[in-house]
Amino acid sequence: MNLQIWSRRKIDGLWAAGALVVLCFAGLSSAQDTDAQAGEKALASQPTAAAKASRPKPSAQITRLLQSLEGTWSINDKLAPDKNSPNGKTGIGTIVWRRGPGGFSVIEEFRSQQGDEEVTGLGEFWWVDAASGYHTIWCDSTNPGGCIDFKNSARWEGSKLVLEEDYEINRKKFTFREEFTDFTATTFTQTLYGGPLGGPLKVDEIIHATRTSPAKN
Repeated sequence: MNLQIWSRRKIDGLWAAGALVVLCFAGLSSAQDTDAQAGEKALASQPTAAAKASRPKPSAQITRLLQSLEGTWSINDKLAPDKNSPNGKTGIGTIVWRRGPGGFSVIEEFRSQQGDEEVTGLGEFWWVDAASGYHTIWCDSTNPGGCIDFKNSARWEGSKLVLEEDYEINRKKFTFREEFTDFTATTFTQTLYGGPLGGPLKVDEIIHATRTSPAKN
């Protein structure tokens, strides 16, 4: 009811005032209850300090990899001659290294314009305690098979990060080796080698990277 209705019924002024006070207190109480409920819901939705403390954290090895590589890099790459490119190739592009879901892995996004071909790739690294190394998957636009799930782990050899794997094509066995070296705050070098199993390895590609954007915290 509004005040005009109260007036039409000729309610005594004192009673009307008393009624208004009651209504005000009722409204205030209702508002306080609503605020209290909202506050309780907000508190309930916030994780407790204990819950935050109990969440798993990325391993020290993931932190080390991110400290070395996280960010955006411009690249210049040089590919060795092969049957399709007798004079070899050069390329320019970018690599982005970033945290994977939850910060428990590291993702590499590669893009390079090599002559008239744009090559793109996506890799993911995560630490496996039992293997004492990084499990690695690599997918790129030159591989009709999609992705390579490496059997061997990438490992630090001093200041170098190294991945080496033997593989077979048409009953012939080969060795692939990849090294990340010469780390500074703004540069690193990535070298890919290949050759027959047990024989000398030759350089297939060298990538020189320069940081253009720091890691996003």
